[in-house]
Amino acid sequence: MIHLQEWGESDLIVEAFTRRWGRVKAVAKGAKRSRRRFMNKLEPFRHLRVLLDGEGKGLMRVDQADIIYPFFHISDELIKTLQGFYLLELVQMMTPLRDPNPEILDLLIGSLRAVEEGRMREEGFRAYEMRLLELVGYRPRLRECLRCGGGLQGKVWFLLERGGVVCRDCYRGEEKAVPVSASTCASLEGLLEVGWQKVSFPREVMSESRRLLSSFIEYQGGRGIRTLEVMKEMGIS
Repeated sequence: MIHLQEWGESDLIVEAFTRRWGRVKAVAKGAKRSRRRFMNKLEPFRHLRVLLDGEGKGLMRVDQADIIYPFFHISDELIKTLQGFYLLELVQMMTPLRDPNPEILDLLIGSLRAVEEGRMREEGFRAYEMRLLELVGYRPRLRECLRCGGGLQGKVWFLLERGGVVCRDCYRGEEKAVPVSASTCASLEGLLEVGWQKVSFPREVMSESRRLLSSFIEYQGGRGIRTLEVMKEMGIS
């Protein structure tokens, strides 16, 4: 379950990422009054088995929901709660409605488990971002210069419009560009090759990779990442 919105006196609009349909929106009739069908089920982070009705383009209808895994302990600590909402928000931003992609659901569930268990390091969030971008078709091109095809050394620039890096010789002063080091590019590529559990980023790489990926996600998503803004305001990003 990704997001909830009140609708009328007794209904809820729920947004969820499903294995069959991808991200969907559905109405849960009487959810604010029903104690038997929906109590403590239609909440963010819940992994549910849901009976949905409606194959058209409009809102689907939630007829039944059963908990597979509740992720109760994400709400135990503020930092975990915000981290969890960050994962949900990126899926909401980067996936279209009704576009099935079971690998995204698996990525989200696995990452939420790492957050709940306190295992999610900064490198894990960067790996989540890289993998999500890959699954939606926007994997950053970080291996070589987009223009000359040469290897990367020293300072390079990530072009948000092109989704890849250019070297010092090929950089033309584009405004929508994020300066990064070649070592940061190599480190991000390594996340998907060996897994975040086996790497540890130096401070500079951590800072640059966070700025690069958040900028690219916001560019592709067409808006700022609200959870990240809240975390920055609270000094816990």
